[in-house]
Amino acid sequence: MGLIRHLNPLEYKAIGLLEFKIETPLHIGAGVIEARRTLVRIPGDSGFLIPSSTWKGAFRSISEKLARSMELRDELAKLAVKSFREEPRVGYEVDEQFCKEVLNVLQGGTSSILPYDMKSLIELAGEVGFTAEELAEIKKRGFAARENLLYKLAESILAIHCPIGKLYGNHVIAGKLRFLDTILRPGRDGIILHERPGVAIDRCTGRAKEKNLFFLESIIGDGLKLRIIADNLAPGEEDSKLLASTVEAIMELGLSLGARKSAGMGKLKLNSEASYWYVVNLKNDKGGVMMGNPFKHAERKSLEDFVKWLQG
Repeated sequence: MGLIRHLNPLEYKAIGLLEFKIETPLHIGAGVIEARRTLVRIPGDSGFLIPSSTWKGAFRSISEKLARSMELRDELAKLAVKSFREEPRVGYEVDEQFCKEVLNVLQGGTSSILPYDMKSLIELAGEVGFTAEELAEIKKRGFAARENLLYKLAESILAIHCPIGKLYGNHVIAGKLRFLDTILRPGRDGIILHERPGVAIDRCTGRAKEKNLFFLESIIGDGLKLRIIADNLAPGEEDSKLLASTVEAIMELGLSLGARKSAGMGKLKLNSEASYWYVVNLKNDKGGVMMGNPFKHAERKSLEDFVKWLQG
């Protein structure tokens, strides 16, 4: 078994069933700029789609903001959050001092922040794709190693320890949270479809553009359902506490989704009474019985109880 264990072995399984009310018209567009801007539709079906990536992006945006104000015990997690950047690409801005810490351990020394010795660091680097040849070059040439290999190794270490990355994934590890697509069928799920006119705005002048009238499909209604599957959310861990804070924020402030949020569209309110999580502890599931039927063996938790459980 490797050193990256946040998903293996599987010790906890959680399934979230969340329900939202659409407070202001919601538009999830197909990405086409036309006179009639339609919702994302399911081919050959009368339904509309809210892709999993849309849900994930909305949750992740909140988590990223909250992570920067959290009190983190793990020094590497703290440094990872501080170094996290979205532009020009999602990644971690590694400084020279941290690279020196990594290089020192790789050359047989110690570090005040890295929980690895030389052997375990080499094993970890191998798990994320560094070859023995590349590690030998980093060890020998340090900052002069080709293709910024030392910086890439240092960034990979931060990525592994980042609570944001653990929840939503990054270029090194898969996320613990999986958001499912939401399928809506107007008239059957308490959802009403309507169109609203709009005029494109010239960003330079701040005025309406001529001959740029468009019609925007949007939906309103209750009963907008989201399903989330979570693996290995352990009580008291940094990433679990971050998710707890994210859920609390959504319970209090709601969620903004889709297009034209700056114009007040896409405001969702979480229905806490109709939302809950199933949590199953798989630590003692030797024969896979609980995993085979998680709903039978899981404990159902309200949102408030789930948050407390995550916080440990």
